[in-house]
Amino acid sequence: MKISSRYTVALQLLCIFEIYKDNKITSNFIAEKTGADSSTIRYIMLDLKKRNYVESRPGPGGTKLCVPLNSISLYDVYELVADPDDSLLNFCTLPETANYADVIIQSSINQHFESYKYEMFEKMKTQTVAEICSRIRETVNYS
Repeated sequence: MKISSRYTVALQLLCIFEIYKDNKITSNFIAEKTGADSSTIRYIMLDLKKRNYVESRPGPGGTKLCVPLNSISLYDVYELVADPDDSLLNFCTLPETANYADVIIQSSINQHFESYKYEMFEKMKTQTVAEICSRIRETVNYS
């Protein structure tokens, strides 16, 4: 499967904004917590701002959540940083010598995974980022 690291970083950002809400959250702070490149973080933060999920103040202001995480589904985040129409599988380009059977093999495999993707997206639409943060709090005893 091919799910961009932008998706996992976006989820991590939203969780960090909630878990560390009493801290000054900057792209450098997030980079230390995630290991992601600070430029990647800034691009994802721009995506989050476009949806009004977060607001940030330049300089010493930091970044804060604008909406409750129970209003953001896992699919909302995916849709924000990835293209849901992209294939989950990455096939090699068939050579010119490929025949009809070779094309059908790739097509059949892709159809199966597209149905799995649909099922995954439906599940993602029912789960929120707040649920992830709740599990984090339970695990590390944050209140």
